[in-house]
Amino acid sequence: MSGEWHRQHGDKPQESDLSDKYNFDAIRHLYIESSMREAALEDFFTEAGIVPLTIVYEDFILDYEGTVRKVLEFLNIPSAHVPIAPPSHDRLADDVSEEWVQRFREELQQDWKNRAW
Repeated sequence: MSGEWHRQHGDKPQESDLSDKYNFDAIRHLYIESSMREAALEDFFTEAGIVPLTIVYEDFILDYEGTVRKVLEFLNIPSAHVPIAPPSHDRLADDVSEEWVQRFREELQQDWKNRAW
């Protein structure tokens, strides 16, 4: 992990080692907060009668151009001849962040009889 929040495409990564900074409680706090905010947005959309377009991050990074075209289509914006520029930022996830994801999943469910994730 680099400690970076974003990096312009082609920029040199910041040098830092956060691999020993894993904090279950901090990650759990952010996980719960983001889950609560997502639930609040879903309630808002339901109450307002809005059917939002759902974009899954992993799908987006696998098919950037296709996802952008899907958004334009959802907004009823013709995009057949619209050039889609490549992403301007680099992906920051690395082996350490993936290790943290797996570790968090394990620790979160360690006492669960039926694991869900």
